[in-house]
Formats: sequence, C-alpha cells, structure tokens
Amino acid sequence: MLTLATKFLPVRDAFETASTAGFQAAEFWLAAEWLSRHDEITRVASDFPFRYALHFPNHEPITDETLTSMVELNKRLKATATIIHQPMFDRYGKRLLELDPNLDLAIENHVLDQDQFISWAECNPGLTLDVEHLWKYTLNDAPFSTLIEHVERFLKSYSDKLQHVHLPGYRPGDEEHQPIHFNPELGTQILTRLADHGFTKLVVSELDSPFQSLEYLQRDVAMFQSWRSGDRPTEIV
Repeated sequence: MLTLATKFLPVRDAFETASTAGFQAAEFWLAAEWLSRHDEITRVASDFPFRYALHFPNHEPITDETLTSMVELNKRLKATATIIHQPMFDRYGKRLLELDPNLDLAIENHVLDQDQFISWAECNPGLTLDVEHLWKYTLNDAPFSTLIEHVERFLKSYSDKLQHVHLPGYRPGDEEHQPIHFNPELGTQILTRLADHGFTKLVVSELDSPFQSLEYLQRDVAMFQSWRSGDRPTEIV
C-alpha cells in the first residue's frame, strides 16, 4: 500500500511535528552540508518509525564525499527512493550507481513541454512524477480532466519505472507547494489511480515552509485517511 509522506529538513522538530500529525513517512531536503552530518541524521531518524526517501542536493558543490554520504544514508535508512533532478542525474548518476548499483534513483520532471515529458519518461531508468509540475508547466493549467487523462496514460506506460510521487494540493493559478488537502479532488483522484496501478512507495504532500504547521499536516493526514477508508472516487467530477 502506498504511504503519504511529508517533506522537510531532517531536524528533530520537523520529525516530531510530522509524527504528532500522524505521518508515517518523510522525504528529506538535503544539501552537501547536511549530508556531511549523515551520522546525526541517522540517529534522529531512527527514533521515528517512518519510511524515508531522500532528495539529492539540487546545487553544487557536490564532492565524492557528498556522493558517498548520500549512498550511506540511503542504506542506513533503507530509503524507498533517491529523488534527483535531471541535471544532477546527468552529472552524478553514473557515479552514484557505481557506489551502489541497487540505488533506486528517481529523476523528477520539471519544466517540460509534452514531448520533453515523454522523453523524460522514456529515457530515465527511474522516475519521480511531480503532478504539480505536470499540470502547471507541461499542461499549462489545462482542465482537470486533461490532467487525469495524462496521468492515466503515464501510469499505463511507465508505472514500472515509477519510484516516487510529489502531490501538493495545486490549483491552477495558485502558488506551488501547498498542502494536499487544499485540493482534495486532485489528491483523491491521483491516489486512486496510483493505487489501482499497484504503486506502493511514497506520495509526498510537498509543502513550502510556511505551510509546515501541525494544523496543515494534520489536515493532510485526515484527507489521506478519509481516502484510504473508502472515499476514493473513480470518476472525474
């Protein structure tokens, strides 16, 4: 069964807030300076019964020590996936896989047109589907039904490559990275289709810092629990 996750910097307060809200999984924002503290991160993370995914740093400098620390942290936390942006995968993917051939690298879609989106899905070994990026940038805020059609086609063709999902509560014209419960129709429709295609890893309500309050996190969990208990519409509204 897929698991709803939140995303945060790996500091104890963030773990505790997510745990209090009812989350059972988390994705970490990471940078080279954070990976230099991978022993500390492991100690804190081991205090919580979470599933984990790791986001590879988005910015330089990246050293071989950074790569080694990323692989080590992945092993220690038994991460479900390592999310990585395409430019970083192109530069460092080969070396990461030399360090650990079993690493589940999941390349994320960003500002892609529709042809580029297909190329991203075809050419990469593992994928992070960011539903918000697909809707906002690839489909240019197209009608909701169009988004669902594209997600369905994507899952039919590439669900075997899908390692990770970003699913904020995006609404056309809004800012990015808002809680999943801000658009429950989007959340439930996508969760249902992921479950129907056998996805069992993490679906992340990817929030900017201003939304990472206990109240918003609790509402995200409540929406997910409602969906899991049977509120799973299968028709587009």
